[in-house]
Amino acid sequence: MTSRRRFGRIRKLPSGRWQARYPDGSGQDIPAPETFASKGDAARWLVMLEADMARGQYVDPRAGRITFAQWAEQWLRRPGKRANSVVRDRQGLEVFMPHLGPRPLSSITPMHVQAAVDARSRDVSPATVVRDVAAVRAVLNAAVDSDLIARSPARKVALPKVRPPDRKPLAAEELVRLADAIEDRYRALVLVGGVLGLRWGEAIGLRVCDVDFMRRTVTVAQVVEEVAGQVRVMAGEAKTAGSRRTITAPLFLIEELTRHVAEHRPGVERTDLVFVGPRGGILRRRFGERAFRPAVQRAGLDPALTFHALRHVAMSALVDENVHPRVMQGRAGHASSRLTMELYAHVSEGADRDAALALENRFRPVVSDGNGHAAGTEPA
Repeated sequence: MTSRRRFGRIRKLPSGRWQARYPDGSGQDIPAPETFASKGDAARWLVMLEADMARGQYVDPRAGRITFAQWAEQWLRRPGKRANSVVRDRQGLEVFMPHLGPRPLSSITPMHVQAAVDARSRDVSPATVVRDVAAVRAVLNAAVDSDLIARSPARKVALPKVRPPDRKPLAAEELVRLADAIEDRYRALVLVGGVLGLRWGEAIGLRVCDVDFMRRTVTVAQVVEEVAGQVRVMAGEAKTAGSRRTITAPLFLIEELTRHVAEHRPGVERTDLVFVGPRGGILRRRFGERAFRPAVQRAGLDPALTFHALRHVAMSALVDENVHPRVMQGRAGHASSRLTMELYAHVSEGADRDAALALENRFRPVVSDGNGHAAGTEPA
């Protein structure tokens, strides 16, 4: 007597191949995504499927029928995503839509993703490719988390090597030269960027109440975001968990901010912005073209210098002063000290020479007495 199958059903098709069917959560029979050459193959597939279900590793193949384009749109609309991030990710995903957009998620293989990456690599810089692929990976990882697919086909995609730009941060004298060259109403803004390392949106979002002139602290409590020409002030929102922070400012910078408020913001309210345009409006990104770049030229500095590059000045200065990486992380508003060191910490030639001098003082007394013998020892 043949025993009844405990899980699923198997039947022979007119083609001679075998079909396996299994019950989903509602009790409905679902056909396997493929047919099998033998009844034994179909039975083994059911055994493995049952085991996956017991381990919580089962993914309904019907879930992966949604296309990459459809799922990417759902992912972009998820709540809590910053407007700037949506714009950046949408731009990154758009270039992969001809290759991946129409495909069901479950049909995308690592080869499909790699081919799309290789095609993109022929048109843009490695850094741009890495940025765009990050959005693709995030979409596919979210599909895994939502049980639409079992594994991300982008998990091992080969990316072009990104060579970090050869940046030489401004010396203190060069930063001051730039501050002197720019319109006086923006002098303190340049120093805030180069000394405290605030991001552009953080610096122009500072309010008078965010500067504690007595305790000499500056608090990043809000940011200004400009997306598609639209500006909005985002109070209480930050780029990362560590972006909302209070940092101590050197006395000379507090003095600069005091002078700035007295001369360029007389009668200002506590909740008003510290830095505004000539007509009192929020500063826009065109500040770079209209004020910052001409000042860079007048100061005789690298024409490629941007306001964001001032952040490198601040972090590299902390490296030169042997400030602990965790302190640097807090001042930069990063989630990890590793990110701070990798992105912004540049060692100056002076700091490198100081390191060599320290090694000289440490090892010279015990290395050699001039005759090839360690100091304080007699030849054998």
